Amino acid sequence: MITWDQVIQGMLKRKEILALTVKAVCILSFVWAALFYILLFIDFPYAKLNAVANGIQFFSGLAIGMLVICYARFSCQRYLVLGVALAVLSWTLGQLYWFSVIFLNGSSLPYPSIADLGFIGTYFFLIGVIHTITRGIPQYTIEIKYWNLWPLGLLVIPIFLALAGSSNLLINIDNLVLTLAIVYTLWKAQPIFPIIRYRLFIAGLCLLCLSDMIFIICVCLIPDTCTLSTDALFPAALSLTAYGFMKVEEMSDG
Repeated sequence: MITWDQVIQGMLKRKEILALTVKAVCILSFVWAALFYILLFIDFPYAKLNAVANGIQFFSGLAIGMLVICYARFSCQRYLVLGVALAVLSWTLGQLYWFSVIFLNGSSLPYPSIADLGFIGTYFFLIGVIHTITRGIPQYTIEIKYWNLWPLGLLVIPIFLALAGSSNLLINIDNLVLTLAIVYTLWKAQPIFPIIRYRLFIAGLCLLCLSDMIFIICVCLIPDTCTLSTDALFPAALSLTAYGFMKVEEMSDG
């Protein structure tokens, strides 16, 4: 006869395996990022490198999203974990459209495109997760002080690119919308910045924001090879964000 304790132990074991699997994906993502930039600097054929990078972005995002959904079954913060999973899968859907067009047509995707709905949607899910976290923190409200306004400084980038006249109206609007999503995400996340157990989650979040800001700059200044600057960063950012949130729960349980 199976006891309740055995059921609990089995659930905890599966939960641990899922977390370790996401951790392994995270480590492999950073190894891939290092290899990617090494190949980039030794003049590896751009077309092949771009195709491999797009495939890795899609399949790693899909794997991370599904693993986090499975993890949510055993989590005591099920809805927050699902929010992180949906953020990853939203990004993956955007990448699926991007990857499909490149794979089927053999040509790069115009920017902006439908794929950007998935990429921007990632931040809306993360904002929901962060809002729920901060709501449970006593005195989480951010006081309006000068140093709390630093995320607004990121708006200088799309405004400068628009004034420089280096891109068309649709690109400028898309850049502004994405930057606003990033700014609001970082603004909402400020109360959990000092909390140690959130450091990996915040590191992944910041890497994701940095990757998108680099892409915004490159798509306007070097459009022919704009994705090469960030192709390997997104899998690392998504996996670190997902594993970081799993680590939050592990430390909270401890």
